[in-house]
Amino acid sequence: MSAAKGKAGVAASLEDSKRELRRQKRDRVQDPAQGEPRLIKGEEVKPGDWSPDFWGLPPDCPVQVLGMDGDVLHVVDAIGQHAEITDSSFGQNKVQRLFLQRIGYVYWAWPRFGQGGRITGFDTVAVRDAFYKAGGLKGPFSAGDKVRGLGGWTDKAGNLVLHCGDELYVKGREQPTGDYEGHFYPRRPPIPQPWSQPVTDEMMDDTGLWAALSAFTFERPKVDPVMVLGWIAAAYLGGALPWRPMLFAVGDRAVGKSTLQALVKGVLGDALHNTADTTAAGIYQKVKQDSLPVAVDELEAGADNSRVLAVVKLARLAASGGVMFRGGSNHTGTTFTARNCFFMSAINQPPIPPQDLSRMCLVNLRPRAADRAAERPVTIDADQVGRMILRRLVDNWPRFDLIYQEYRRVLGMGGHDGRGQDTYGTLLACAHLVLGDELLDRYGLPNDLDGLEPWAELLAAADLPEREDASENWRRCITHLLTSRVEAWRNGLRHTVGALLEDLKQGVISLQAANDQLSQADLLAIDAHQVVKGARGYALAIPNSGPMVSHIFRGTDWGGEGGTGVWAGALRQAPTTVVVSNKTNNRQRINGVQRRCSIVLMSELG
Repeated sequence: MSAAKGKAGVAASLEDSKRELRRQKRDRVQDPAQGEPRLIKGEEVKPGDWSPDFWGLPPDCPVQVLGMDGDVLHVVDAIGQHAEITDSSFGQNKVQRLFLQRIGYVYWAWPRFGQGGRITGFDTVAVRDAFYKAGGLKGPFSAGDKVRGLGGWTDKAGNLVLHCGDELYVKGREQPTGDYEGHFYPRRPPIPQPWSQPVTDEMMDDTGLWAALSAFTFERPKVDPVMVLGWIAAAYLGGALPWRPMLFAVGDRAVGKSTLQALVKGVLGDALHNTADTTAAGIYQKVKQDSLPVAVDELEAGADNSRVLAVVKLARLAASGGVMFRGGSNHTGTTFTARNCFFMSAINQPPIPPQDLSRMCLVNLRPRAADRAAERPVTIDADQVGRMILRRLVDNWPRFDLIYQEYRRVLGMGGHDGRGQDTYGTLLACAHLVLGDELLDRYGLPNDLDGLEPWAELLAAADLPEREDASENWRRCITHLLTSRVEAWRNGLRHTVGALLEDLKQGVISLQAANDQLSQADLLAIDAHQVVKGARGYALAIPNSGPMVSHIFRGTDWGGEGGTGVWAGALRQAPTTVVVSNKTNNRQRINGVQRRCSIVLMSELG
């Protein structure tokens, strides 16, 4: 019997019911009838006859003021939502919108009296005056810095804070949404909350999640289920993590990609922002201050990849919590900080730049063998397993940093740079929090923090598919140049720069003949020992500026305008044993003009 249907499930269901009753009781506030006094600290206070608090507001006001941001007043409405007010919108309709079901409070706090002392309405001007006075006393307030939406966060001590919509969980304990340690957590529609009972290893195993993940035809059957599970766990934590990894699932039709997407969506439920056709702007307008995960289906390569690459760029910024500035329709700039884990899938992976590949885990799905084609996917109780994962994360969060740093150390042994350690270290550490030592051992995975070294080989950087096309910026710049065609023709053919240099090296053509053609691209081949004493072979001098070289790099990351570009800066990133750029010997005469150049020693290029 599954945990969701056994004794543990009954206990959890009972606790959920108690939670709901507590919330309903907390939200059920009855205001006095119109014209009746209100009980304040044991004394009856007549309508309009109250004493202001420190901020100039009436006691127990359902709407709280957060502060000012330029012409915008930030407040918390009567149901705990974040709201913005401008001076032009502060009228009767706006007051009713802010107080909602507590509108009776307004008739008591700011009454408008008619003949005979009867209350005929409320004084909108008095409400506005009180709120703006409070805004001035509160001072500046930036929603981009201070408002935290749905998802995972940490407090000043590093404790896990889960914003589940109508409740916060701080170190696993419930508390109302609102202000906590200088950040405002607005009330939002509820998302899955942690399982209300401790989740044992047997209960976690009984969910069937690991069996479901292991049933997919991943290219790396021992590694990829861990990566997907780690991503699901990281997706819940979002802003609490120092790094948020991207996961990209690639596979042909009918290999289980849609089933994997359905599994991820089922586990995360309402905690997932899911879309199949979107833009980067559409995502950050939807996500706002949430740190919830984002799934983008069918992010396919195409003739125009600008939309796709914009989404990937947003995912890259979200990985490190990058800040973006966007203009608004009212000419007011807004700040947007992305802290979301991205899950993307496609049949054809788009041309993703190396700086984004370093933040990404690529999982490939292969066709099923003929004898497995009719197998049905392993079913799980998705509604419950997500909550159980959350509970495991809450209970084990104090161990995260220790586990994370140990995985980073081991990955460094496997050749990963800092970005690789961040990405795979996060996925492994989050999966470790969910499974724990015993389940990892049961599933045949390294589990002892003193014995994680096998991951250095299982995830060796040199063997990862996402790293196959990745190389240093300077090397890609040189490769682009060497594979570019020279305008001159030889033997009825146009040759690339690299082919001409290879012919020169093999003695097929002379240095003079090579330079006759290279000069058409504003390049120059020279004896390497003229640049570095004792160097072998030939070197290629590339001017640091010039229209012909600029033409070669047009439309690339190293291009520019008007004969200038960034290729010189990229080449200076190379080791000095490969590219010589010092002023002592980087001047060369090309096409009759002395030029400052970056000089590539071809024998050292490798």
